[in-house]
This record gives sequence, structure tokens and C-alpha cells, in this order.
Amino acid sequence: MASIYVYSPSGAVRNRAAFRRGMRYLQGRGHTLAIDPGALARWQRFAGDDSARLAAIERAAASGADIALITRGGYGLTRLLPQMPWRKLARAADSGTRFVGFSDFTVLQLGLLAHCGSITWSGPTLCEGFGGADGVSSGVGKPACDKPDDITAACFEDMANADGEGTGWRLPVADMTHLEGRSGLLARNACLWGGNLTMVLSLLGTPWWPAIRGGVLFLEEVGEHPY
Repeated sequence: MASIYVYSPSGAVRNRAAFRRGMRYLQGRGHTLAIDPGALARWQRFAGDDSARLAAIERAAASGADIALITRGGYGLTRLLPQMPWRKLARAADSGTRFVGFSDFTVLQLGLLAHCGSITWSGPTLCEGFGGADGVSSGVGKPACDKPDDITAACFEDMANADGEGTGWRLPVADMTHLEGRSGLLARNACLWGGNLTMVLSLLGTPWWPAIRGGVLFLEEVGEHPY
């Protein structure tokens, strides 16, 4: 079982019932949760102003937890990139803290990879992943799930227990044709990177864009409506 530090680096938690359900679910799985003092803070649409959220990120990095889990994504981390405590985050990640999240969290993950080469984990958030769908991202009025789907739960438990396996794909013949014989990438360890499509695009041409050669890019939120 893992020690989990829960914090809010981006949007404010709007669905406190989902927050509580997520806590109960993870505690029911035997994990120990520590909740950041600013986890339920709110300033405009953010979980605190910029300095407050930076402080929460620093507390997560200093927590010594097995897993640092965000409450939700949303928006707000791109504002913090110039002031991000990269070295503290890298020391924590390299010492065994697994930073987990998706959505807006992508910019922290790619920035950390670009600056320090440290590994983070793309995975569920507390509210949307373990507490039922968040009212903002899933549509207000939709019924909340009372637990994550089986695959999400199993993969998270594997990661929490350091039992995660490598990832592989079996590609169609047409895809292999497009690779023009470059099959070596598929036969060796490769950097798996990417995340939220909008966040990935927002980093192009910035100091937080990782210089990846021979990696595998994955994208989430590809079905989002254009704004």
C-alpha cells in the first residue's frame, strides 16, 4: 500500500462530494492519504492564487510520499512555469515520489522532463479518477460514478505497488508500412511522452518543450470540442 499526498496545483475543486468519494475509495484500498492544506482552496477559478499553488507544489515535492496525486486538472499550471521549483520536483521524483495526473498537469510533466529528465506518471486525478466525474469536465447533471473502472483501478494499483509492466503495441501492417522499416523503435525501450493535446501544443517553442528523439508520443483529450 502507498502513502499518497493529495494537492491542487490547478483548478479549484468544485465537486467536494467527488473529493470525499475519492478519498474514501483510496483509503478503502489501504492507502494512507495526506491532504495538502490548500487542497480545497479557491481563488477565482483556481485552487488559490499563483503563490499559494506554487507553495502547494513545493509541499508535495517535500512530502516524501510514494505518490503525489492532484485533485483535478483544469487550467492554471502554464501560469506557473517560470517560477516552478524544478530542482525540488526532480529530487522528489528521482527519490521515488511518483507525480500522477493528466490534463493541465501535462505542462508540469513535460517541463520536468525538459529541464531535469525526471519521470512522472500520466494517470487519474482524485476527483475525476477515483471520486466520480467532475462536474466541469464531464458535464453538469451527469451522474457521478462511485468508483473508477476496473482497468484504471488495476493500473493505478500496479503503479502504487511498483508492479507496472512495460507498454507495447501490435501495429497493423499499414502502420508498419508508414514506418518504412524503422522497427527498431518498437523493439527497444523508448521514452513515452505527451499528454493533453492542448497543453502539448502550448509548449511548442518554449523552454519547457522536451527534446525527444526516438520516443513514442501519446495524446489525450483529442475529442475535445474546439474553443
